[in-house]
Amino acid sequence: MANEIIPTNEYPLPKDSYAAFDAISLRNLIIERLNNQGILTDQNYIGSNLASIIDIISYSFNTLIYYLNRTSTESMFTEAQLYENINRIVKLLDYKPIGYQTSTLVFQCSAQGFGPGIYTIPRYSYLNLGSTAFSFNEDISFTFSETLGTAQLLQDVSNKKLLYQGTFRENPIHTAAGDENEIVVINNNTALIDHFNIDVYVFETDQNRWVQYSNTTTLYNEPSFARAFEKRLNSDLTYEITFGDGINGRKLEQGDRVLVYYLQSSGTAGVVGPQSMSVASKQVYSSANFQNILQDTADNVQFISNNQLTDLFFENIVGSTIPKPIENADSIRKNAPANFKSQYRLVTKQDFQTFITTNHSTFINDVRVFSNWDYVGKYLKYFNDVQVSPSTYRQILFNQVAYADSCNFNNIYICAIPKIARTSTYKRLLPAQKELLLSDIQQLKTITTEVTFMDPIIKAFDIGLETVNGEIVVSDRDFCRLEVVKLNTSKRSAKAIANDVAAVFGSYFDPTLMSLGGTFDHSGLIGELLSIDGVDRLVTRRMDTDETFNGLSLYYWNPSFPELDKKSITNNFTLLDFECYYFEGLSNILNKIDIVETTSFV
Repeated sequence: MANEIIPTNEYPLPKDSYAAFDAISLRNLIIERLNNQGILTDQNYIGSNLASIIDIISYSFNTLIYYLNRTSTESMFTEAQLYENINRIVKLLDYKPIGYQTSTLVFQCSAQGFGPGIYTIPRYSYLNLGSTAFSFNEDISFTFSETLGTAQLLQDVSNKKLLYQGTFRENPIHTAAGDENEIVVINNNTALIDHFNIDVYVFETDQNRWVQYSNTTTLYNEPSFARAFEKRLNSDLTYEITFGDGINGRKLEQGDRVLVYYLQSSGTAGVVGPQSMSVASKQVYSSANFQNILQDTADNVQFISNNQLTDLFFENIVGSTIPKPIENADSIRKNAPANFKSQYRLVTKQDFQTFITTNHSTFINDVRVFSNWDYVGKYLKYFNDVQVSPSTYRQILFNQVAYADSCNFNNIYICAIPKIARTSTYKRLLPAQKELLLSDIQQLKTITTEVTFMDPIIKAFDIGLETVNGEIVVSDRDFCRLEVVKLNTSKRSAKAIANDVAAVFGSYFDPTLMSLGGTFDHSGLIGELLSIDGVDRLVTRRMDTDETFNGLSLYYWNPSFPELDKKSITNNFTLLDFECYYFEGLSNILNKIDIVETTSFV
């Protein structure tokens, strides 16, 4: 009897039918099958042991199906689309996704009323502009010399430091249990913690003092005594701060206390425009714990007080940068393999470019890295071709004096375009931004290379038509206009068509999307203009000579020496790797567009 096989009912189901079951439907199916067998009856009585077991199985199955649907197609790095899944997968590569990056601000600082000496603005001090604050993320020292009561511009502060939007917050104190690779969690999961402004301090009981720990890309490379930590943004937007195990990085001892300070951003609401900081109030950051930290981590430093901070004057010629959200799945998929190949060292051009675009995307729009051979054979050759001496070009002289060493054959040249507002006139990196790049790169570059900068060659576009003799006079662009010939059958107004044409130019020459090198797609621009409803064709006309060109003709020139580097553009062409472009007078493009009826066109 024990070997007797009890027949069961067959349920022919398609392969994907599991997705149609939820907890209730599975529970009902189990009860139905037990009833059909006629052996047990307790399944029909709520509260019975068998009914409880069926409920547990059904709801566990429902939970498993949920995770199966979420992860069955997300198990591979190349296929994962959900952020939480790819965040988990790249942990195997020791890749740490980049979190939110707040906006930064370049500023000018002057002081008045100080006696001669060296003064220091304490870290986390901030400038308050209503509900928007900008903070210092480090101690800022400056030297004040005796003057005749006039304000003194603090060059070292203005040209080398940045302000970061937001205010610093203090995480609750964590008392260490003494475990290996102990973890401290920042539970503020608003996604507005600035990824690169998280500072960690440990009160070491055996030293009886606070010590600042440094952030490292991986503890694996750290010696046993290194006061270092790793940070990682998890898929739930919490940060994990991981300490060493005594072999790779110092292990926390039982009773050690950990304090974490992080910069809390206001998001896009914290973006400010030019000339906005002159009326800001100033405040020195203070808390009971922080005062003890300052005393232990800064020796023989004369910190300024709140009253002295009011004697510092801040101005910003340009507005703040736009904040950057947390790294998405596509960005992780692109950057994780490159990061793994570099092994946290900057050796190849791609290593430098990936590091800069990943870690400084708040103020970097695009970047190219050049070797010394590229610099001489391409960049300096450009000046030779247009017959301009590089020694007379101000940007080359500044970069050589400020950043290059006396030996030029081992240089790595960084050519970058900053993120700018549509109305900004600044299209090159400012000194403080360059200083931040240098300080971060120095830690990872090879010892045999030196890093310096080469500023991009910025070209201007405008509507322009060369004379019948083939001459190009850049100032003649004031006489050139784009005539948009309207279809006879179109009912659209001339104003609506002109606005659409201006919108195409605005998106095509969007200054916030400037990039280096590539191809200028003239035919693509023509195609977008001709696709506008009501447009028949385009004509470029010189109003002074009435010469015309059937299509769109543009002037393209270098504003630094317009008479030496200029050309007329009527088709596609390739830019040099260090060139970028913008449209001159883009905000007034409507004034250069005429809508012409077909019947009136000559």
